[in-house]
This record gives sequence, structure tokens and C-alpha cells, in this order.
Amino acid sequence: MLDVLHELIKNWAAAVALAVIFGMVVSMLLPESGIKKYVSVVIGIVITIIILSPLISVLSGADVEAELMGALKSAGSTRPVLPETSSYKDYIYKVYEVYMGDG
Repeated sequence: MLDVLHELIKNWAAAVALAVIFGMVVSMLLPESGIKKYVSVVIGIVITIIILSPLISVLSGADVEAELMGALKSAGSTRPVLPETSSYKDYIYKVYEVYMGDG
């Protein structure tokens, strides 16, 4: 029992440390722009979820890591919409007409 608890704490601490290091590296690599604020907020939310995941899983009885991975997979599985015609030029004209109100 203690070995399992020790392993869980060790894995949790490693996940927190990796998330913080990853957040710091991403923050240092981004240029000083408006998007840096938003990326920092997202990284902060992810780190907060990782820190609170043992508490959340105990209170809810759910596997937070599995649910988070499922959400990330479903968010990353969206494919870009491809034009219906074979000509990309026609597609650009259609988009232009929609945005400019010519169509």
C-alpha cells in the first residue's frame, strides 16, 4: 500500500515539475507580444489542473488524467475544412465573396 502511494506521489511530483519546466521554456521562447499573455494563462491552467488532479480524482472518483487526455485528443482531431472544388483559386474567390458581401 505504501509503495503504491509512494509511486503515485512520485509520478505526480514529476508531472508537476515537467509541466512547470515546459511552461517556463515556452514562456521564454515566445516573443513579447499579446499572445504571450494568453499562452501563459493556458499554461497556468494546465499546471493548476495537474497540481489539483489528485484532489479532484479523490473527490470525484474519476480518472482526471484519462479525461484530460481524451479532451486533448478530441480537440486535436479536428481536421481543416478543405475546399469542395479541385481548384484552390475558386475556393479563395468564394471566401472573398462571402467576406466582402459580393456573393
